[in-house]
Amino acid sequence: MREVFFFSLLLLLPGCQKEKITISENVSETFYVENAGASMRVLVQGNTASKTFILFIHGGPGVSSYFYDTKYISQNIGDKYAIVYWDQRNAGASQGTSNGGNLHLDQMVEDLKKVIEVLKFRYGQDMSLFLLGHSFGGLIAADFITRPGYQNMIKGIIDVDGSHNYPLNDTLTRQALLTEGNYQVSQKRNVDEWQPIISYCNTHQGNFSLEESQQLETYSTEAENYIDSIKHINIVNLVLKYTIPDKIPLTAILCNFLYTEDSNFNKELAVAQFSTSLNIVTIPVLVLWGKYDFTCPQALGEDFFNRINSIDKSMVISPKSGHNMMFQDKKFFCDNVNEFVLNHK
Repeated sequence: MREVFFFSLLLLLPGCQKEKITISENVSETFYVENAGASMRVLVQGNTASKTFILFIHGGPGVSSYFYDTKYISQNIGDKYAIVYWDQRNAGASQGTSNGGNLHLDQMVEDLKKVIEVLKFRYGQDMSLFLLGHSFGGLIAADFITRPGYQNMIKGIIDVDGSHNYPLNDTLTRQALLTEGNYQVSQKRNVDEWQPIISYCNTHQGNFSLEESQQLETYSTEAENYIDSIKHINIVNLVLKYTIPDKIPLTAILCNFLYTEDSNFNKELAVAQFSTSLNIVTIPVLVLWGKYDFTCPQALGEDFFNRINSIDKSMVISPKSGHNMMFQDKKFFCDNVNEFVLNHK
């Protein structure tokens, strides 16, 4: 009986230990937020002593926030503020069951709300919190800030090449590919590469199916490689390069991605739009966009910018980036984020 007693006591001891919460200028803490069957990884990096936090909402769905945690961002934003890297359900290093029934926008917005509540519980209700949504993360952010009262939980929002309206996104992607493709062909640049894209866009003119939408997205990614003036990046190479030194759980990321890629969630996203409800947004907004973003074209950012009712809003265009500004024009990205946060924290 004594052995059983002491063994039971040992099992209980870890649960009695206080979780580490560090307030300093150089923090790296990982914890998991439990919600509706998912255990979502949250990494807090940087200066928590600033009481100012920037919560990254990653693209995808089903990708990871690991890829945004670069040395440059750490040294040029994390030195001033705390950066929160949240892996959404069924993404990155997040865990839990398959969550097929909970993989939808309503649940992901409630996940985001839960993450915010946990952050404020851990680091103080008086924190200044900003949301930064990139690509698909822009859709979650748009959904969040257009729900009654939710925008009051944050100080401001940074939309980086985000998509708040998928049907409009497809239409604008087609237009952008046609416009740039015809121009590049007229200049006799990468003609053989642009011709199939132009042909596809001429053949598929609207009311896009999910398959057509996915093909347009594939072409939009390829098209960046045919613009000489932007920095070309290979996400796969980046992932492989940093997998071991940054301890990226590649197997978990891949499994989560493949599950999400094949789910019915994508059918919901194909018709999701928040343009008609953006008029309720009044908090400060920064819109950052790449001139050569075909995945989420500049006109999509302009629609977001024009529809919000924030008095304090600005839109800035990077002249040398596509869809991944934080990698393609990293100084531009960090400088603008820092200035916006400094002015509104």
